[in-house]
Amino acid sequence: MMKLGYSLIVGFFTAVVIAVIMWLLLCDHIISSYQEVLVSSGMTLTTQWQEVKPEKPMKTVADRNVLLIEVPGLLFDQDKAGRFLLADSTGFEVEGYLTTDKGELFYLDRISVLGHQDKNYLYLCSNGLQWGKRDYRFRSVTLRSSGMVTTGRSVWVSFDPRTTKDGHTFPDLLM
Repeated sequence: MMKLGYSLIVGFFTAVVIAVIMWLLLCDHIISSYQEVLVSSGMTLTTQWQEVKPEKPMKTVADRNVLLIEVPGLLFDQDKAGRFLLADSTGFEVEGYLTTDKGELFYLDRISVLGHQDKNYLYLCSNGLQWGKRDYRFRSVTLRSSGMVTTGRSVWVSFDPRTTKDGHTFPDLLM
């Protein structure tokens, strides 16, 4: 009888330890599948390339990886070809690329405008980084635009859209 009680106690504590370990592994997966990095608190984009190096490296820890740039006061539209137009109907272009810690370049080849809470943001990403390899570390982002524009904050976000209600997330650093 004593052996049975001892076995039950050991079995119970073993099950508790296994449950705690599984919970910690799940939390680590959830935490490691999301990253926000403040890239810049503001900058002026011009026709000249400008390299920005955030304090922390930008990592691809999840399936969706984007750079959001706040563009206060800039009103955008798009023409039928998908090109950006400013409020005065002049064209506007932005180009950029990310540089890894090993010197590889990833061009931000998908650029769109995102409106959120009465603010406009440039949404830049790379087809090569979506749903792909997750171990890139970027040391910098290099940008230029077709005209001078002063930006607000720029934030790198890496997230898993399957962990969100609608497949999108908006970084706390831009709230």
